[in-house]
Amino acid sequence: MNTAPEPPPSADRTTVLSLLDGVIAQTVAPAAATVDRDGSFPLESIQALARAGLGGLLIPTTLGGRGSSTATYAEALSRIAAACGSTSTVYMTQMHCAHPIHLQGRPDQHEAWIPALCEGTAIGAIALTEPEAGSDVASMRTTARRDGDSYVINGEKTFISNGDVADVIVLFATVDPSRGKDGITAFLVDTEYARGLEAGRPMKKLGQKGASTVTLGFQDCRIPVEARLGAEGEGYPLLLRSVAKSRISAAAQGVGFAQGAFDATVRYCAERDLLSSRTGGAQDLQFELARLRAEIAAGRSMLREVCELVDASDGDPTAEVSMVKLHCTTLGVRVASACVELLGEDGDRDDVGAERRLRDGKITEIYDGTNQVQSMLVARGIRLSVTA
Repeated sequence: MNTAPEPPPSADRTTVLSLLDGVIAQTVAPAAATVDRDGSFPLESIQALARAGLGGLLIPTTLGGRGSSTATYAEALSRIAAACGSTSTVYMTQMHCAHPIHLQGRPDQHEAWIPALCEGTAIGAIALTEPEAGSDVASMRTTARRDGDSYVINGEKTFISNGDVADVIVLFATVDPSRGKDGITAFLVDTEYARGLEAGRPMKKLGQKGASTVTLGFQDCRIPVEARLGAEGEGYPLLLRSVAKSRISAAAQGVGFAQGAFDATVRYCAERDLLSSRTGGAQDLQFELARLRAEIAAGRSMLREVCELVDASDGDPTAEVSMVKLHCTTLGVRVASACVELLGEDGDRDDVGAERRLRDGKITEIYDGTNQVQSMLVARGIRLSVTA
């Protein structure tokens, strides 16, 4: 196991982004259109990122990760998203699985799963959303009943990224529905041995078609007590700590989709010499692209500032994380939509690439807490600041 000291943040960031750009150019970007067209799981891209040492940026080096800052992770994810939305979602889901194991797992649980997730030799998922309990997680109905040295799981989870290909699933279930959020408990489900777990067929989706999304059914699925993450009732605080990273991931994707659509549009215009003319039409195009570039730069700056706040703060950054998720995911859709319009009749062509970023971006406004929920959390922060 690697026990070398973690590099200074600035040096690590430079190294990470240099390595990342190479993998994107060689593997991720060339496969992106095929992944989208065929709905193929981007395993090769995920493993190429892992081979470059980029599979666990937020995980300590002692567990096979890199120990990078949240800002470095977010910038890396945004660049992956700019190239391939499907790969970015699988990549961030690996992190979303490893992160709660790191936060609340025992040493043996760390050793069993985190290095493998970082190396890309195991695929992870996190099962939270239910058909009748989306943003209102306290009302979840998937139950975990203690039976001797096991728990028996019954219920259904939906919209689970990587769910049908996962080797390990971080599952949130309740040990007592009457206790609300105080009954929520986290478990590690080893899919090789989880009898009574059934994954549905991958959903047909607007975008991110290669990022497998399924329903998971649990019918008398028996898992050992040792598979529990922490104590009974400790799942909800773990969920809240995990959500901060997952919402930052969605925000990073938003910036990435905006950048990807912008780059595709600029490339299209440059190939047709549409940017060098001094005619009125060319200047209108130049001015609109200049405005979009400034919007992307502002969103990227906001993302980095919130990431640095999350890493430095001992307080509650919920409002700030909600603001960046709300702003950057909306930015991704808005910029991609503007690019499609700028391209005119060619905006709808899949070989140009702007329309793919628009399709990939729309779901970011919905998952990891809808943007309406983010608005509620930001508004709550405003009220609290006024009454403080």
